[in-house]
Amino acid sequence: MSSGNPPWVERDENGKIMILEIPARLKSHPEVIRRGLEPIAPIKIGVVYRTPDGRGPQYYIKILDTDTEEATIYQQLSRRIDPRNHTTPGELTPSEAGHPLLITPAMADLAAVIRLKKTLPRTLSIFLQLMEGIEFMHSLRIAHMDICPGNLVATDIHISRLFPNLNVVPDRVYFIDFGSSLQLPLGPGSQHAITLPPSQYGLAYDITYFDPYSWDVYCAAFAMLQALEACYGNDPPLIARLYVDWVKGKERGCTTVCYCRPTARRARQLLTGILWGVRVWECVQNVFGTRYKGS
Repeated sequence: MSSGNPPWVERDENGKIMILEIPARLKSHPEVIRRGLEPIAPIKIGVVYRTPDGRGPQYYIKILDTDTEEATIYQQLSRRIDPRNHTTPGELTPSEAGHPLLITPAMADLAAVIRLKKTLPRTLSIFLQLMEGIEFMHSLRIAHMDICPGNLVATDIHISRLFPNLNVVPDRVYFIDFGSSLQLPLGPGSQHAITLPPSQYGLAYDITYFDPYSWDVYCAAFAMLQALEACYGNDPPLIARLYVDWVKGKERGCTTVCYCRPTARRARQLLTGILWGVRVWECVQNVFGTRYKGS
């Protein structure tokens, strides 16, 4: 690893890391100074820091590891104009300005946005955006490799108004943290299993070898399940729970192309149909319910 790569930390006279201290190298970075940013606290010690909230737009500043594909992949994704693109808006600092940083808006977590209006159609529409974003990445032969609640954020109308120059869309799901992401030689259905890079669910379940595209879908199922539990407790909507179980599939330890669960494209297609049916059913109930009450 390059000596300039994170973690960037400050140490006391005994060599102990001062976890709440902002690295001097970050505070003196030319782009941090030029933009008038004030990193005040770590989100991930030595890697991601936040600016103050309550005084205008709040940002996250990530110190990129140049030994990963993150900068290249983020640049490729963020330049694509596609309605399926759910890459978080942000800015990569120019190479001539020193070590690369990624500066992105601070947003809300997935469950918090669902709880703002906890209805089945809204929950399913947020899950649809999640699968849509994965399908988009996979169409470019990119696997995120670390999909989890901590790497999924969403917006509301208040957040979107704070960042008019970054085209932050209200009620939209975004992916963050492409530090483990990979540009793969083959697409879904052709790519064999690989040794997984470090990830939240890989570490939690001691999984080290997986079809990377199927891994994204598998992790998305866990993320959706956690969002359901956070919002609905032990009583999530049956349709949502059945869908998540189907996406999760039954893992059989495939060492080549994995067929234990649907592709992101298939998962998105089915959820589109489910959401359409739920909305039609609600309309029918509203119409006939209104007529019955008025008769």
